[in-house]
Amino acid sequence: MISLEPPKPWPYTAVILSGGESRRMGVAKASMLLPDGRNMLERTRDMLTSFCDQVVISGSSHGVVGHQMIKDLRTDTGPLAAIEATLASGISPQYLIVPCDLPLLPAGLLARLLVGDDNGLSCFDAPTDQGFRTRSLPCRIGAACLPEVVDMLGAGERAVHRLVDRLGPLATRVSLAAREVDLLMNVNTPDDYQRACQLLQIKDD
Repeated sequence: MISLEPPKPWPYTAVILSGGESRRMGVAKASMLLPDGRNMLERTRDMLTSFCDQVVISGSSHGVVGHQMIKDLRTDTGPLAAIEATLASGISPQYLIVPCDLPLLPAGLLARLLVGDDNGLSCFDAPTDQGFRTRSLPCRIGAACLPEVVDMLGAGERAVHRLVDRLGPLATRVSLAAREVDLLMNVNTPDDYQRACQLLQIKDD
């Protein structure tokens, strides 16, 4: 049973990733409205402010005000560049990195990532028919991982899951149950958006 209640206060910073181009969706995902009237960025912000000391935004604010913004240090290099800019910002020694397009993600599930080496990274392992597949985002990551991220980007590597592999024993993988996988559903297409809205309406009924 997943607790939907916020965990105990976490004294570090959460970062919402909202800088993607949303090519498959055709419009900015972060500003798409959910059944409760909030957009996806607002929903993610509210979930994170329920238990994190500070919430900042990486990318576009989409009209959400009152939060510090982080801009990428490189262009067109995806979420790993957002992680680089976050770790280089000096805002916090640890961060929760959360994409804005996970509208089903509850605070109680996300709090499971608050484990492992403070200087490393933790992420989810999702079950598949072939075993488990690492979900590199969302993740908790320590600022000490910055040199590894800089080295990867300098070598032309953009995949966040490669960072998980590269960190080796400093990477903690938190296993999910099969019934929990949908809670990490990314909204990338109009069909994804319709399904997420349907699931949210069922949960609220």
